[in-house]
Amino acid sequence: MTSPLSTAEEAHKAVADRLTAMMEDADLSGARLAALCGWDRSKTHRIINRKTIPKPADIRAWCTACGRADEAEALIATTRTAKTLYVQWTQYLKGGLGAAQRSGIYQETRVFRVYSCGVLPGMLQTEAYAQGILRTIRRFRGLPDDVDDAVQARLERSAATLRGGQVSVLIEESALYIPMTDPPQHAAQLEHFISLIGRSNLAFGIIPQMSRRPVWPLESFYAFDDREVQVETLTAMVRVTNATEIDVYLSAFAQLGRAAVYGSKAKALIRRAVDAVEG
Repeated sequence: MTSPLSTAEEAHKAVADRLTAMMEDADLSGARLAALCGWDRSKTHRIINRKTIPKPADIRAWCTACGRADEAEALIATTRTAKTLYVQWTQYLKGGLGAAQRSGIYQETRVFRVYSCGVLPGMLQTEAYAQGILRTIRRFRGLPDDVDDAVQARLERSAATLRGGQVSVLIEESALYIPMTDPPQHAAQLEHFISLIGRSNLAFGIIPQMSRRPVWPLESFYAFDDREVQVETLTAMVRVTNATEIDVYLSAFAQLGRAAVYGSKAKALIRRAVDAVEG
């Protein structure tokens, strides 16, 4: 598996590489370019080495100094795209948890693939479990309390997804034992999973703890058709849109799917977890 950050890093690298080539083609030293742009030469080196992401004004000044002002807007667009591929949670959630549940990509997607190694998948959560995880997120990130609105939005989004989409879910067995609510609500969430198994548009697999893995442990991810994968890290939401990288995620999902159990075997693992929670 490639790093979930690599799509964004690739975009930033492409901009830095083009700016460097532009400077070399113009036969400018770093010091001379800095003088033409009106900044300290250390800034030039930081941009070249990707220690600093150039702002639009920086890119325009650089291109103008190199006699390539016509390239500035395309490079600015690439930088902006990279910023949308790696979004820190402080930025992504600035509109509140409720707004974050209303992403248009869910309405546009027909085939969902979800791999979960920790938090149980949002689109299959009960109201009580969604309350628990969203309140935990709100407290951890110090957000305003719009949890009730966020829960309602999540439930509406989930209902629409299960009505209109083909959903494949893979959950690590260990995730069944990670409580984000009180035991009765957690047990109810697991019972809800059992009730969903058998739906015609839902492939629900559990990867047993001792199952031989075709790939090493991964972070949870959502794949939307074959056009985007979203990976949630502690600090950011990473959007993977590079076709080659998406293929790697989909291949990993398919291989993990062959390590999973389904139907009655999946129900048996879930019931064992319910017994542990209630015991």
